[in-house]
Amino acid sequence: MEFTQKDLPEQHYIYVDRECGYGPEIADAMGSAFGEVFGFVQKSGITPRSMPMTVYLGMDPKILRFRGGVAVSPEDAAKVSGNIKADTLAGGATMTTVHVGPYDRMNETHRAMWSLMEAEGIKGTMPVWEVYIDDPGMVEADKLRTEIYCAIG
Repeated sequence: MEFTQKDLPEQHYIYVDRECGYGPEIADAMGSAFGEVFGFVQKSGITPRSMPMTVYLGMDPKILRFRGGVAVSPEDAAKVSGNIKADTLAGGATMTTVHVGPYDRMNETHRAMWSLMEAEGIKGTMPVWEVYIDDPGMVEADKLRTEIYCAIG
């Protein structure tokens, strides 16, 4: 697994909020979030600038709270309505890696990234986000690729 520091530009995104337990219900919560966001994207004529993404603003050990969304242009971010909200990932330093494998093992990659940053004296901070490169309906679980990012503060 390779970890890389990158400076990223500011990134606008649209999303819906979701929360669930840390179990098999995560798939349903994310699926419903992405369905709602991409339904809005299609209805509104928005051009996505990323694959589906999940943004975590904090980590509660009892309940998973996240934003399911997609990166968009600033102009498309201004089109939000109803349950669909818009925000911006601030540009700047991040640590990133690509997790290869099933989603239920991504916590191992997250832990490895945080451990590396701690060992190197790098202060990770929120947000943390994931961009799902591959469609799990078309790619075998052990080959799924997910970009993982952590802001450096």
